[in-house]
Amino acid sequence: MPSVLKSQPLVNTISDNYEILIVLGAGSFGQVLKCLKLDTAETVAVKVLRNSNADELNMREMLMLEKLRCMDSDKSNIVRCHECFQRSDRTFMVFEMLDMSLHEYMDKREWLPAPLNGIRTVIKDLATAFDTLKGIGLIHTDLKLDNVMLVDHQVKPFRVKLIDFGLVVKTSEVRKGLVVQPVWHRAPEVILGQPFNEAIDVWSLGTILAVMLLGFQLFPGNHQYDVLRFIIDLFGEPPRKLLNSGLFTESFFKGKSRFCVRTDWKFKTPLEFRLETKLKTSDDREYTFSSLEELKTSSTHNKTSFQAEDRKACVELLQDMLQMDQKKRITPKQILAHPFITRSYLNLSKNCLYGTETVEADSSSERPETEQTKVDGLKELPVGVIEVQTDERTVLVEEATKESSVIRTQTVQGDTPSSGKAEIAHEIKLDSITDEDWEISIVSVIGKGHSEAPKSSSEESLPAPVVSEPRKKKKKGIRGFFSRMRRNFFSCFCVPGQGEE
Repeated sequence: MPSVLKSQPLVNTISDNYEILIVLGAGSFGQVLKCLKLDTAETVAVKVLRNSNADELNMREMLMLEKLRCMDSDKSNIVRCHECFQRSDRTFMVFEMLDMSLHEYMDKREWLPAPLNGIRTVIKDLATAFDTLKGIGLIHTDLKLDNVMLVDHQVKPFRVKLIDFGLVVKTSEVRKGLVVQPVWHRAPEVILGQPFNEAIDVWSLGTILAVMLLGFQLFPGNHQYDVLRFIIDLFGEPPRKLLNSGLFTESFFKGKSRFCVRTDWKFKTPLEFRLETKLKTSDDREYTFSSLEELKTSSTHNKTSFQAEDRKACVELLQDMLQMDQKKRITPKQILAHPFITRSYLNLSKNCLYGTETVEADSSSERPETEQTKVDGLKELPVGVIEVQTDERTVLVEEATKESSVIRTQTVQGDTPSSGKAEIAHEIKLDSITDEDWEISIVSVIGKGHSEAPKSSSEESLPAPVVSEPRKKKKKGIRGFFSRMRRNFFSCFCVPGQGEE
């Protein structure tokens, strides 16, 4: 497409109800325009397609979008389509305005690995979208970073929606040997020409997870042979039964015939493949690990046990998504119940909340102000008092005299509509504190009018406690005391010691 079209709209007007603002993007399909919908004063994205290029595909996408309009966009995490219409030689599809693509996000952060809580939110939202599609018998077939849109990264960090349904395939229409999916995200059953189903979307989702976790592609091949070679390097060769059923198996494997059935297969070397096809092979991989298992323990130094467990669960989910056999691959519904998504591996028996990792480690500005605890009147603390902030409350921990092994807790609630009178006081024995006798008072203050955090990745993580050290210490100090308390008492929060980030 000429470069002038990237800044100049393909059309001067859309209809009387739309005012063209700017060109958001362009490609071989046409353009995406930012427009003002005059009847609602809503900013929308209008996809302008050239009918002459692919009338059948355009009509197919319109029909799919019409079918998806009955879905709740915010619950299904599928982009909302306001309307579709045709005028002269153009097709117009009007969508809700979203933020930026996942590709743009990763590019802005220079392809540094994304935080685990962000990955969790993205995968959860996309698994929900794919579960919705599976429920109505559709396969997206075109998942890539460009087709995942952040909703509003400042207000709802890492919340995403699935876009671009031009290549959607009905499960009932799948035929053996049909080639779909971007090559880097292509499932092995598609490469080999086997029958496939919606599990190919889960494979693509696994490659997206890998990019966010690592900062680079797992299978960056120029063509299918390279992609399959990288897959085999990580997971080994596909089972024989899968090779026997593939239409394209002989393009990548050498086989021996026994009774007219090939039962022994050997993957062709790059040289053998080049001599047969005249295609050059390449290896642009940015990693040296030979198994995903190695990712469970890499980059875990200076991590808490919860962070290490979080990464381990993330890699285990990745392994479940990238199962070579589609019958063993995890389903979208199972993804939503996976420990990495639910965080069920947290040791609830200790009643400790996971609060050591923020949603976006490098940007605290992404949290709405409504999440901040409104306890400004407690900033001036006396000597020996520690302030611990969580997402809902500020906790003052005061050192008392060494007269007993009792902790008194007091919760004071503000006058919110749902709150009753103040809840006061219970005592809990700490029999395990034998070397030193302590008494401390814990006061929990919930500010008035506390707003619920937006349903985003901020729901997935709690802010790390902020601890102000007292000016004086008792013998072994606060660090030693809280270490014991964390093991034996805390039922509301965990307080990390110094250097325990």
